[in-house]
Amino acid sequence: MTFQDRLEQQMKATSIKGIDIVNKLNVSKGTVSQWRNGVTKPGGENAIRLAKFLRCNLTWLIEGKGSPNKNLELELGPDLRGKAPLISWVQAGKWKEIDVNMIREDVGITYYQHTANVSDDSFALRVKGDSMTSNTGGKSIPEGSVIIVDPNLSAEHGKVIVARLEDSNEATLKQLVIDGGSKYLKPFNNSYPTMPINGNCTIIGVVKQVIQDF
Repeated sequence: MTFQDRLEQQMKATSIKGIDIVNKLNVSKGTVSQWRNGVTKPGGENAIRLAKFLRCNLTWLIEGKGSPNKNLELELGPDLRGKAPLISWVQAGKWKEIDVNMIREDVGITYYQHTANVSDDSFALRVKGDSMTSNTGGKSIPEGSVIIVDPNLSAEHGKVIVARLEDSNEATLKQLVIDGGSKYLKPFNNSYPTMPINGNCTIIGVVKQVIQDF
């Protein structure tokens, strides 16, 4: 059953017409028409208000999961801002040199939806190793996490960045420390050394979000 099928089913069950949705949600007739024809789906607050008005489960209405009348408690989740291609650490190291459009046109590429306020040039990476896993209870980016990286942001002191050292073809993930004009790449795990950088490092981008599964 598609979204529009579920929408029509619940509208019929509650005797709610399209114009009722227009008036209740304060949206245009064109918007409701697109929902009913399956052109678009409501998102964010509109999705929640629609599910409440139709007296049904939000997850069932939008995603088809569960049943119409279970778990009717609804909360406003974060608005998705975009999606970023998941690339390799080698690709990240060459990000300023490669044709980004070729990656986007790759039908096999995986995309991660995110809520970060980043540019369209952003990309995703899956964290390898434990150098950014804190062993002192501080900030931590565990292995297996997915990070959203924006190459158009300025790298400032304290920011977590993706960078490539000149003697490596892979990028690395570290915190940028600027102290008295000197720059360092610092891991969150103090079992690893802090590395001074002085013209031997290319900063690829700044990490804006960490996506972690439990």
